[in-house]
Amino acid sequence: MLSLPNVSSALRLYRGRYEYLDVFADDVAELASDARTRPLTLTGDGRAAIDVSGTRLFVQLFPEKGIARFRLADELSSVASKPGESSSGGAPAVAPDAIETARSNASRLKEGLLGGLIVGMLVGTAAGAEAQPVERVLALEFDSEKDVWRAYDGPYLRWAKRALQPAIVPAA
Repeated sequence: MLSLPNVSSALRLYRGRYEYLDVFADDVAELASDARTRPLTLTGDGRAAIDVSGTRLFVQLFPEKGIARFRLADELSSVASKPGESSSGGAPAVAPDAIETARSNASRLKEGLLGGLIVGMLVGTAAGAEAQPVERVLALEFDSEKDVWRAYDGPYLRWAKRALQPAIVPAA
């Protein structure tokens, strides 16, 4: 299972080339933990900020798609800057069932296809993109035994690219 430090390490490794890491919500230990011990408190717009190993991560949850999107704070322009604070002006906290919905939808979407495989999708925009930014993606897999990320080019690559992209990257 992924942890937030694993997420942070992937984003730091690819800093400057990719802005986001999208993963299935049920693969992230801090989202899979019991609501009483969960270190993330999401705001009304499904976002959170958390400090991880000296790095601030921003999280955006897409419950209907079962996706958690992560971004390093120093590359973020207009998302909440404090845990529990919302970019939409202090919206109430998301009910814990939003995380449960995301986890359930992730599990349903995967349909048992991946077994123990943990995949993520790095998402970024091509440098110099004009009016319509062009997304670029890099599929990764996480080796939990070795605690490392590596490029993924396996049989589920096309499926993962479709399943793990919740939205077009917003313009900065």
